[in-house]
Amino acid sequence: MTDSDAKHAGRTYFATYRTVGKADVRQAILDALASVKEAGVRVLFVTPDGTTPIYVGLELFDTYRIGLLLYPFRSNRRTTTNRPGDEHRMQIRYGSEKSWHIFDHSLAEDMAGIETTLVMGVDPDLGHFVGLDRTLYDPLPMGISFEYKQEYVEKALKSGWYVYERENVPGIRRGMPRSRTGLETVVVFRPDKILHFIHLERRAQRLQLDSPLRYKLAESLAKVDVADLSEVGGSGGIVGRHDLEEAFAMSSNHILDLLSSANRLKVAVRGRVAEWHLEQQLRSTKGLANIEPLDLDGQPDFEVLTTSGVKLRIECKNCSPKLTANGNYRVEVQKTRASKSDPTSRYYDVTHFQVVAACLFSVTGKWEFRFKRSESLRRHASHDHKIAAMQVVDDSWSPDLLSVLEG
Repeated sequence: MTDSDAKHAGRTYFATYRTVGKADVRQAILDALASVKEAGVRVLFVTPDGTTPIYVGLELFDTYRIGLLLYPFRSNRRTTTNRPGDEHRMQIRYGSEKSWHIFDHSLAEDMAGIETTLVMGVDPDLGHFVGLDRTLYDPLPMGISFEYKQEYVEKALKSGWYVYERENVPGIRRGMPRSRTGLETVVVFRPDKILHFIHLERRAQRLQLDSPLRYKLAESLAKVDVADLSEVGGSGGIVGRHDLEEAFAMSSNHILDLLSSANRLKVAVRGRVAEWHLEQQLRSTKGLANIEPLDLDGQPDFEVLTTSGVKLRIECKNCSPKLTANGNYRVEVQKTRASKSDPTSRYYDVTHFQVVAACLFSVTGKWEFRFKRSESLRRHASHDHKIAAMQVVDDSWSPDLLSVLEG
């Protein structure tokens, strides 16, 4: 049950839960922290058994101190009628079912960002953890089940760290998916990778990463040694700051606020973000043998090679937020500026790239694309070998990338 007035670790939180029969879950977490000797972990404080969230005060790398607010849920593998035999399951629940609809189940949060809230599954018997995206489980959706495959556990136990995307769908009590993209990033990991998960959550929460960016960060941690987490990826690591924060003498939130307040900066960043999402789609597209980003002035954004041996260049453009009178999307396909000696140089030659990828985010709020061959785009009225600046993204544009690539 909840106790909204309880003092917990010397602080008052909105809701704490009295739990029973979870001593082994709590101990599995403490054992995992104790096992990461390379990080010089020292547990300074931990709340007694029987209370959630579990507060843990840590010293890392013999220097830094952080706090954790953990919401663990028992995970196990049991044969259940009408369920797949290779399925692991955990249930998001604390207290009695009657209490689920009475109390607010918002997660504890440190507004200063010093302490990090974690939501995770723990299987003390098989020895693995499941890391969930804390932002998607606030407030806790009491009573729901979370299932994942034995295949993921085997991969995690073998390599230590396995990342996958899970479809996040509406439920009986929830009309919309928790994730804006309809997907959530999940990590299954061995106990010796617990600091990797803490690092992932501290960065993801501080930078407010959505599921695709969270996936990218989680994937990048797979090959990082625990001893390197204090400095990994130029991020300042598990306890430090990003290189840009140091260089600009600004916090990550201030940098993001600056981007939001300056329209030209925001447009430039959105273009780069669209390219990032396009690259993820390219890398998940069957039928592509190679994807090469072309980060060069005057060049298209990507060069790809299909498994059938076709090499093509792709230009990524963001759609206008304003629709045509017929309700179609619009995309501007021209360069930012023209040469003083050649005003037509702002327009693309038809042969400069073979495919345009129009990103629909500005209209739909989703990082999705429509594709079309450049040879099929509308030509400039005065220069037949040039592409017209504004293109209507109608039904002739395809969401099926490979069919367009193999044209």
